[in-house]
Amino acid sequence: MIDPREWVIARRLAGIARVIGVCSAKGGVGKTFCTSVAAVALARAGRRVGVLDLDLQGASSHIFLGVRPRLPAEDRGILPLPAADNLWFMSASIFAGENALALRGPEVSDAIRELLAVTLWGTLDFLLVDMPPGIGEEVLDLARLIPRLEALVISTPSAVSVAVVKRLIAVLVQMRVAVPGIIANMAQGRAGPVREMAESAGIPFAGEVRLDGAVEASIGDPVRLSATSAAEDLRRALSAIGLL
Repeated sequence: MIDPREWVIARRLAGIARVIGVCSAKGGVGKTFCTSVAAVALARAGRRVGVLDLDLQGASSHIFLGVRPRLPAEDRGILPLPAADNLWFMSASIFAGENALALRGPEVSDAIRELLAVTLWGTLDFLLVDMPPGIGEEVLDLARLIPRLEALVISTPSAVSVAVVKRLIAVLVQMRVAVPGIIANMAQGRAGPVREMAESAGIPFAGEVRLDGAVEASIGDPVRLSATSAAEDLRRALSAIGLL
C-alpha cells in the first residue's frame, strides 16, 4: 500500500532547487559542522536555505546554529524555525527537546516521512540535510523519497573513516545518487587518502578542512563559527565544487 504522505512530500519539496544530504558512513567526522557552516555561508551569500536534521537519535544541528528548540508555528503544516536571515531549521529536536528518541527501523522511516510531509519549506535554493552516520533507513528512505537527492560526502583521513566511507559511496552509486564532492575534514595536511578515494570513485575532491580548536568554543554562535579557519577552508571546498 502506498503511503499518501509520499505524494504530500513531493509537493512540499517542489519549491526547493537542490536537496543535498551531508553524509558519512562514520560518526565523529564533522558532518554537523559542515552542514551548519555551509548553511550559514550560503544564506550569507543571499541564498534561501533550509537545514533538516535527520539524525533522529543524535540531533545536534540546533546546538551548532544556536537554535532553541521550541514548538513551531503552524499554517496547514509546520513552519520551520528561523535560524538567521535566509536560513530556516527543522529537526525532531524541536519536538523532543533533550529527550532521547529510541526508535526502531520502521519507526525511523515513519518519523522521516512525517517530518518531510508536515514541514512547509516554501521556496528554497538549498535544503541541506544533516544525515546520521552509516547506511541506514535515513539514507535509503531519502534516496527513494527524493529522486533528485545529492550527497555531499564527509570523511577524515583516518584509515577507518576512509574504509567505511568507501562502502557508503558504493551504495550511493548503486542507488544513482549524485555526489557533487568529497570533503576531507580535520585533515591537518593529511588529505591524501581521501583524495585517492575520490579519484578512484570518479568523484570530485572538494578539498580539505583543517582541524581547528576554535570550532568547539564557537558552537552555538554562527558568527564566531563562520570566522574560524576551518569554516574558511570549508567555504573554499564548497566553492571548488560549485556549491558556493
